[in-house]
Amino acid sequence: MAGVQSIERAFAVLRELSLGPAGVTDIADRVDLPKSTVSRLLSALEGEGAVQQRPQSTEYELGAGLAALGDAANNDANMAAVVRPFLLELAEATGEATGFVVRSGRNVYWADNVEQSDEPVQVIDRTGFYAPMHSVPAGVTLLAHLPASEIESYLAQPLERVDDRTPTDVDELRCRIAQILVDGGLWSFDDLDEGITAIDVPFRGASGQYEGALFVNAPSYRFPAEGDDERIQQLVFDAAERLSGRFQVH
Repeated sequence: MAGVQSIERAFAVLRELSLGPAGVTDIADRVDLPKSTVSRLLSALEGEGAVQQRPQSTEYELGAGLAALGDAANNDANMAAVVRPFLLELAEATGEATGFVVRSGRNVYWADNVEQSDEPVQVIDRTGFYAPMHSVPAGVTLLAHLPASEIESYLAQPLERVDDRTPTDVDELRCRIAQILVDGGLWSFDDLDEGITAIDVPFRGASGQYEGALFVNAPSYRFPAEGDDERIQQLVFDAAERLSGRFQVH
C-alpha cells in the first residue's frame, strides 16, 4: 500500500505542475504534504524526466518525458484547451461570464474565464487564484462529488475562514453537500461575493472522477433574468455532461 500511496502523491504533484511552474513550498502547501516528501517526489520524478527544474530558478515544471507520454496517450491533454469551447458556448447562450475550476489538493484553482465584454458590470475574474474548496460555491460543488472517504478526510481537518461568508460549521457543510448531491449542482446567492449569483456544476476528467466544475456567474440584479433560471440550469448541466463525455477514453 505504501507504493500505491507514493504513486498517488506523485500524481498529485504532477497535477499541480500541470497548472504552471511552482516551488517545493507552494506545491507542499497545495497538496497538503510535508516539504521533505514533496522534495523526494520531485527528485524521483526528475530522474525519470517527468519534471525538470527551471534554469536559474527554484521552481519546477513538467518535463519533456512526461509531455511525450501525454501526447502519445491523449492529444487533448491540456484540460483548458478542451474546456474552452464549452465556456465560449455557455457565455454566448447565457450572455454572462463563464469559467471553470479544478481541484488542487484541498483547494480549487480558477483555470479559465470567459467574459461578456458588452455588459457594463462584470464579476471579478479570478483566473489563476486558489481558494479552499469549502470557501467558494464551485469548490463546495466539487467537494460534494468526491469519494466519501475524501470528503470525510477534508471535513476532519480545520476549515479555514477566508472571509465572513466562508462556511466553517461542519454540520452546516454536510447539509449543503447532501443537498448538492440531490440537485447535482448548486445555485448560490452572495456566496462568492455580495450581490453575485452563480450556478456551478461538476464534470468528470480523464480519470473518470470529478476533477472540475463549470460555472456561470453575474450580478444578481440581472442574473438570472426572471423565468430564465431553468433554461440556464439546463444549459450548464448539459455542458458539464457533454464535457465529461469528451474526456472519457473510448
